[in-house]
Amino acid sequence: MTKALVTGATGLLGRHLVDVLVGAGVSVFALVRSSSDTSHLESKGIALVQGDAADGAALRRAVEGMDLVFHLAGYLTAGSPFGAENGATDEEWSRYKTVNVDFTQAMLAASLAAGAGRFVFVSSTAVYDLDAPVPTREDAPLRPLSIYGRSKLLAEEKVRAYQEQGLATTIVRPPITYGPGDRYFTPLALRLARLPLLPLINGGRNSLDLVFAGDVAELMWRAGSSEAGSGRVYNAGPGKHTSIYDLVQSYRRITGKGPIILPVTAAAAHRTAWLSRRLVKPFIPEAEAALTPAGLRLMEHNHQLDMSRAAEELGFYPRFDLDQGLARTLKTTNN
Repeated sequence: MTKALVTGATGLLGRHLVDVLVGAGVSVFALVRSSSDTSHLESKGIALVQGDAADGAALRRAVEGMDLVFHLAGYLTAGSPFGAENGATDEEWSRYKTVNVDFTQAMLAASLAAGAGRFVFVSSTAVYDLDAPVPTREDAPLRPLSIYGRSKLLAEEKVRAYQEQGLATTIVRPPITYGPGDRYFTPLALRLARLPLLPLINGGRNSLDLVFAGDVAELMWRAGSSEAGSGRVYNAGPGKHTSIYDLVQSYRRITGKGPIILPVTAAAAHRTAWLSRRLVKPFIPEAEAALTPAGLRLMEHNHQLDMSRAAEELGFYPRFDLDQGLARTLKTTNN
């Protein structure tokens, strides 16, 4: 039986990946901190290994005998995609580097020493250049706007270095991901959905990839278990145009309610951002980051991933459209 270790198993993608792996008959182990809520994992019969990034002995114990190591653990907040690198403090960068870069390197070193069969790293589309061609392929220019993206790109460089040392690796780059168990995007989106009026650049119609966590998990499993996936990078998008406008319309179809969208120009959004941040912060503090200069730059660009590589090499096609994914999410969320 295939044995797989999952880090970040208590997070959004981790929960969905565990479900996919169990469904595929894989013997699943999870590296967890002692303070983590592991009830979902225990209900699935997952073997738990307690430890953290600083516990080298626990890392070595966790990867021993593993055919697959899925490294999903990382530092992320609701505002991570919007935190411009040039505005970051040393303390902020230290948090991202410690978890997203140093922990990844420690997991890579332990996996190589233990002879793990494949190391699958979950990166982010935040590594791409904001002006990369759309739809964006995996070989597009890499120039992160955010410190989060920078940390993921540095971690990718570590992964490639260990591939050269003999550890089979795969990199998966998801965009904004939602689904049952989401602690970041879905709560923010639902709070915005309760507003009577929602101002959006270009009416929210710019393309912005929104992907269901179950689809990303399925891609991770296929990429990790396929010989074709060794040394490869895969986008993990929805495979079709999505946007904030589409999300609002999907929410309206499912619930019968939703905000009126007020289209604004990018220029107007930048001019009034200082006031918008002050008005939003007391009520929806998570949205403040999207109103920073970096956040507004992201919102005025189109973001759509080319999914042809995953289709051609892995036979992977996303199954969930916005209506299907959002309906499943809302069933487990207080909306």
